[in-house]
Formats: sequence, C-alpha cells, structure tokens
Amino acid sequence: MALLLPLSRSSSSPVRKMKAKESNYDPNIHRLPWYGGLVLLALVALCGTASYWSFFYLPPALTAADLAQQPLAFNGARAWDTLTHLDALGPKTTGSRANEVRAVEVLEREFSLINASHHPAQQVLYEKQIVSGQYGINFFGSQMTSVYRRVQNLIVKLVGAEDRHALMLNCHFDSVASSPGASDDCGSCAVMLEILRVLSRAPERSRHSIVFLFNGAEETPLQASHGFITGHRWAREVRAFLNLESAGSGGKELLFQSGPQHPWLIEAYSRAVRHPFGQAIGEEIFQSGLIPSDTDFRIFRDFGHVPGLDFAHIFNGYRYHTRYDSVQFLSPAVLQRTGDNILSMVRLLANGNQLANGDDGRSEGSMVFFDFLGLFFISYTAIEGTVLNIVVSIAGLVVGCWSVLAVVGWSNWRSMGREMLHGFVATLVGSGAGVGLNLATAYGIDRAVDRSMSWYSSCWLVVGLYCMPVMMLLFIAHREFHRLFSKSKTVLSLTLTVQARIVGVFLFWALLTIGATVYGLRSAYVIAIMLTLALFSMTLTALLKLQSFPGGYWLIIYLLVHSVALLWTTQFYHIFTNIFIPITGRSGANDNPDLIIGIVAAACTIFTTSFLVPLVNLLRKPYRTIGTLFVLFLAALALGTVSSIGFPYTGPGTSPSDAPKVQRILVQHTVRQFHEPNSTQTVRSTDAGYLFRLWDRHNERTVRDVLEKQSPGKGASALEPTELPECKREVFCGMPGSAIRFTSLWSPQSNRPHTPDMVKLSLDRWEAVRRNANGSSIKLTISLNGSFQSTILVRPRRNVRLTGWNLTPEVPVKLAAAGHKAYFLLITHGLAGEPVPLILDLETDRKSDTVEPLVDISVTSNFWEYHEHFTEEFSRFVASFPSWAHVVPAVTVVNVYTF
Repeated sequence: MALLLPLSRSSSSPVRKMKAKESNYDPNIHRLPWYGGLVLLALVALCGTASYWSFFYLPPALTAADLAQQPLAFNGARAWDTLTHLDALGPKTTGSRANEVRAVEVLEREFSLINASHHPAQQVLYEKQIVSGQYGINFFGSQMTSVYRRVQNLIVKLVGAEDRHALMLNCHFDSVASSPGASDDCGSCAVMLEILRVLSRAPERSRHSIVFLFNGAEETPLQASHGFITGHRWAREVRAFLNLESAGSGGKELLFQSGPQHPWLIEAYSRAVRHPFGQAIGEEIFQSGLIPSDTDFRIFRDFGHVPGLDFAHIFNGYRYHTRYDSVQFLSPAVLQRTGDNILSMVRLLANGNQLANGDDGRSEGSMVFFDFLGLFFISYTAIEGTVLNIVVSIAGLVVGCWSVLAVVGWSNWRSMGREMLHGFVATLVGSGAGVGLNLATAYGIDRAVDRSMSWYSSCWLVVGLYCMPVMMLLFIAHREFHRLFSKSKTVLSLTLTVQARIVGVFLFWALLTIGATVYGLRSAYVIAIMLTLALFSMTLTALLKLQSFPGGYWLIIYLLVHSVALLWTTQFYHIFTNIFIPITGRSGANDNPDLIIGIVAAACTIFTTSFLVPLVNLLRKPYRTIGTLFVLFLAALALGTVSSIGFPYTGPGTSPSDAPKVQRILVQHTVRQFHEPNSTQTVRSTDAGYLFRLWDRHNERTVRDVLEKQSPGKGASALEPTELPECKREVFCGMPGSAIRFTSLWSPQSNRPHTPDMVKLSLDRWEAVRRNANGSSIKLTISLNGSFQSTILVRPRRNVRLTGWNLTPEVPVKLAAAGHKAYFLLITHGLAGEPVPLILDLETDRKSDTVEPLVDISVTSNFWEYHEHFTEEFSRFVASFPSWAHVVPAVTVVNVYTF
C-alpha cells in the first residue's frame, strides 16, 4: 500500500482500477485489543452457564393447598407422599419380602384409596398378575436365557368409552440391592399413581382405555414386563406405551427413545408437553450400546411389537443404583415436572385418534426431534431432515462466498477460495491436534501419575484439563495459518479474510453433516442447527452490506447470532458430561476413563468454539489469549494430579445438598462346592473367598488396601479368577455367574459364609435316546430346587453338543468370556414356587462304551439382601471400607456338578 501513496490522482485507468481493488486491504492487521480474546472466552462461559441452569430449572410443585383450586391437575405434593412410603421400605430386590409383600401392600392400599374416590362415571379395574416365563435375549453383548418364576405385576385399567384400544404407562417398583430406588423407579410409580388418581376423578371417561402397569421385576432384568406383554389379556389392547424410567437421580425426564417408526408419537409429544426435553441423538447413543443400561422399552418393542416413548431422568448418575437414590436427594418438583408432561400426553392420546389409527401409513418413518433449552420442541421426519441438512450445508457455502465476493468482485474467487481453504485446514489441523493432546494427557494422567478420574467429583476440572487445551490448539492453528500463508498483497481486507476463514469452518462442519446424513445418522441435526444459525448470520450481514469492519456492525451481528448458537452447542456439553462422567464409575476397570472423557470434551469444545476461533486474527497480541488458556490448563493439571481436589470420590455431607459421589464396591462372600461326578450330594472339594466386581479404574486399589488393613498380606493374595489353577478344568473357573462378564478379583478366605437354603440341583432322569457305535443321544432331566435368584452355566464337554432344551424353541448362542464358553441362564423367583425343570438333549460322537462326563453344570445362588446370614468377620470387613465407598455385600453359593 505504501508504494501507491506517491501516485497522483491523474494516474492511468488501470492503476486506478488496481487501487480500487487494493483499497480493501487493511494495513492494520490487529484491530481489536488483546483482551478481546478474553471477552470471547467470557461469552462462551456466559452462554454455557445459561444453558447449564436451564437443565436444572424445575417448575415448583403444587402443594396440598392447591388441591381445592386445581382438583384435576397433577399435584406433586400428593405424589411425593406416595414416594416417601415406597422409599421407606428400603431396597426392594425381586424375591425379597420388601418387594413381594410390603411394596405390593403399599401400592394396593393406594389403589383402594383411588377406587374409593373415583368419579361414578369412571370404571377402575385392578388385577394382580403372578407370571412365569422365559425368553432369550442378548444383554450388552452377552447371550443369555432369562427365566422368571412367579414374578408380580400390579395392573390397573381405567376403562375408556370405547374400550377397544389402550394406552399403557409402565414403571417398576423393584430396585437393585442396597438401593431404595427413589428415582429408579419408585418416583415414576408415584407419578403414575397420581395420574391415575387425577384421571379417575374426571367427570367423563376418556375415549380409549389406559392401562397402568406397575411391574415388580425390571432390575432382574426386564422380566416382569415380558410376562405382561406376552401373557396378559389386556396387553392385546395396548396400541402404544409410555415407559417411565431413570438412569440417574432426579432432574428433568429426557425423551430418549421413540417408535420404532410411528412418528405420530413424537408429533403427540410436540403438541402435548408443557416442558419439553428430548433429543434424537440420545436415542442413537443409547441404542448403540455406549450406555450400560436397558429399559422395558426394549421388551415392549421386541416382544410386544408395540410402539412407545421412553423417558428417563439422566442427571446425577452418581446416585443411580446406590443407597443415595433416596428421597433425601430428590424434591417434589421432580415429580411435578414429569407428572405435568406425562399427564398432558395421556390426555391427548387417550382422547385422540392416534391409538385407533396407529397401524395406518403414518406408522412408517423415523423422526428427528429436539428441544431448545426446554423453551420449545421441534420435530420433522428423517427424510425432511436429510433435505434440510444438505440444503443448509450447500446454502451456507454459497451465501458465505457471495457475502465476501460481493465486496471484492467475483473475479477474485481464487483469493476467496484460498482463504476458505485455510480456514478449513486450520480447523482440521487444530481439531486433530486437540484430540491428540487430550489422548496424550489422558494416557499420561492414567499411567504416569495414576490420577485418572480426577474430575469425577469435580466436574469443572474437565474444562481445564480437556477443553482449554483443545481451544488453545484451535487458536494456534488459525493464528499460525494466518501468519504463514497470508499474502502481504491481497484484495481481501483482514475482516473479509476472517469472514472467508469462517466459511472454511462452515465447510468443515458441512462435510461432517453431509457425511453423517449419508450414513443415515439422524443426529446430524445437531450440527445442522448450528449451521442454520451461521447461515442466518452470513445472510443478514450480506443483505445489510455490513461486511466491512470499520463500523464493527458485522462483528456485533455475528456475535449476537452466535450467542444463540452457543446456547445450542454448550447444552450438548452438559448433556454428554452429565451422562458419561457418572458412567465411568460403573463402566469397568479395563478402560482408561480419561480417554473417554477427553474425547467427549474435545468433540464438544470443537463443536462449541470453532466458529469463534477465526476471530483470533482480529486481536492484537493474540498469544496473550492463547497463553491464558495454557495457564488455565496447567492449573487444572496441577489441581487434578497433585492436590486433594483431584481425588475422585466424595462421601455424604452434613446436609442433603452435599450429594455424595461414591465409588461402587460389589463384594460377594462366596463358598464354592465341587461335586463328585454324577453326584448331587457328595462334595469332593470346597473353599471360600471374597469375590469383588471391579466397577471402575480404582476399584482394585481400594479393595487391596482394605484387604491389607484387615489382614496383612491379604491384599497381595487377591488375584484375578483366571489365575486360579482350577480355571483350566472348571466351567468359568468355578466362579459365580456375576464374575463372567466383568473384571473381577478373588481373595481366598478361611471363614465360610453362613449358607442359607440355596438352589440345589437334582438329577431326575438320565435317558439314552439312541446309542450305537458311532455315538449316542442322551436326555438329561434336572430339577432346580430353591426360590432364589440364581445363574446356571451349562457347558457340554468336548465332542458333545446341546441340540435342544425345554426353555426356548431354539438353543441360543453360547456365552464366551475369558477363554470359556457355556450356555448362560438367569433364573429369578418372585414369590416362592415349584422347582424349575431343565431338560437337556445332548448328542455325542463318542462310542457307546465311553464313560467320560458329558456336561458340566454350575449353579450360583445369590442372596443380595440377606444381612442376617453375614458372618461377624464379613460384616466388619464391609464396614471397614471408607465413607466414600458404596459397598453392595452379598452371600453367594456356587455348586459345580458333572454328569
């Protein structure tokens, strides 16, 4: 530009043309003060805080004083009263007195009160179903046969005017061992009772019937719902269902599964709910198996072929399946919000045409659905989503290029393309470097200093450890690309260069959106919404002709629009961290949890900040902002690795607001009995020990420390079950069934547990169906006596095949783990019942005169809430764990037979 200053105004026309083009070049390449970078960081923090608080806002619950003014509204206080009665029962495992007797009494008392107060126009029917059955299922990669005997379902039907089609609501009142299950899932049952109470007092019947299913065996898993949907007469009337679940403790209920197909259900949710909270991406993540949970939704869908919606409370997963899932850490507002939404849905569906028309053409197709901070809900078909994603991706690139070239002329498209490519490559390089640094940090924290999960109870550390470095490398990539590749002579001013780089960022996300759309991922909408807002910003800037920097208007508009985008993007950081951080406390000991959180944090940071990063080139001294990020990263690293803040767990505090974030410890005081061949009475050897399931990365250290304090040297003697000498000959090393799919630790003990009545195996009949020189067919008839939760492992010997049995029409696939293979049966008893028969059809290629065993059978009996059978030594051992450990103790008996 300095070379042009001496030229006179009488210069030739070509020179004047060059001046016109080059007059767009801005000689001052740093137009914003250096602290502008801190303003950008503050903007991200502000929007992130706003989206965070939107998640935890709950409308106040109605109280008893509101009953007179709003008699037909959901009343959170009344539902809360029911929940406190269920919570007071403590843990309610299937088969326990608390579940099979006391919880049933509480619910039936509520049914009686509702029946006594219902409006004369209503008809309320009640049935108790005691049901037995079996089915095959693949549960988190493990094939098993699920057998249930005499589990209970409590079913209430509010009869509709037409009484041909029905809507079903489902909850479960059982819980896992040691947990009262206030959120999972007694809170949902309290919500359903209040909805039943409100609807039963209405002066007019709904058009369609409403079935309320309170099932008593979900944690076993998913057994009582199978008994209802496949065996109860009212199940044939069900045309849709709403499943109320929990994978956390309180907060908002998330709509995270729908259908399959049947978009009218999402349309009904969109029309009915007062406080929407649903994301289609949650459905794809859940169904991918990344979350170690399942719900009755699967049973109704796969065995009943009924469409539905699946709701779950997902926040505060630290308390999920622990003794802290109690009313102490919940509030009536949780029930009020859920009740308002579900009651609105029930009224809409029970009085509309959807249930009667559920099998028409509208049942085809998937839906994209999402809410925006709970303010409104949007849904459209997957096909419409495909079109929208592609149109927005292409339109944004066209408008972005047009916005810049409209100023400098279309003949300068090469300059535009070059700067757009710089923005794309810088984003790609910065993203890759950020992910790489996070992986290196995660590996180093875990292996070098052994402080993984430092963020478990201090979630804000994730921002410093894994978000700040990614943002820092994105800034560096864009700054260095600008410094290294920007030309001193260009027709693009700095502001237009930055806008071109922003189009490059748009290209990065547009390619990802199109790729995800082509791959069939409905969750591509998450990026498409951000691109839509970016497109709006570019269009507004171009139409108002605000591309030039001097007035600063384009930047103001850009930041205002992008603030909305930040509200959208930061909410996914909160969703993912609230889901995945607690999950690392129960995802197993083998995987480094910092790798998972590092990747999640990197992806969310890139998604959130990438459209702001190009603005770094507008700053004076941009490395001050970069240096600030680096200092924050180092501070978080120091806090996480060398201070007490980085200790993962916290125990219960002095007030209900001090919610604990505990380490889970499962310990089974186990006795193993190995029987003589062809004998169910004579024991050839026996031993005892503690079996620990390792839930997280630090479980083994905690267990060894406690063993060492109890008996010096015991910590060192604890070993993996696969290291036992009998592992080479016994089915799954002679371990309980719970040790099969998970990393475990076995500590031999001299003290045997008190062994209560257990599941015992008796051989009723051995029948040679066919026997010749080439082989034989054998039918074994076995009885399993004892009404307790148990697992059965059936392992045919070499050259022996299981060709059939009496449980399922087809023999399932064997469960494979740790080099062993066997057929896996899970047997649950609710009420005490008759022996379970097991008939095995075996074929062998052995000659008829062989006497070698044909099959090994391991029977495990689990006693989860039988504290009266604990020895004094075992009780002291359980009590010796630190306060930040949640210990689930049990007595287990393993009997191994050979026939």
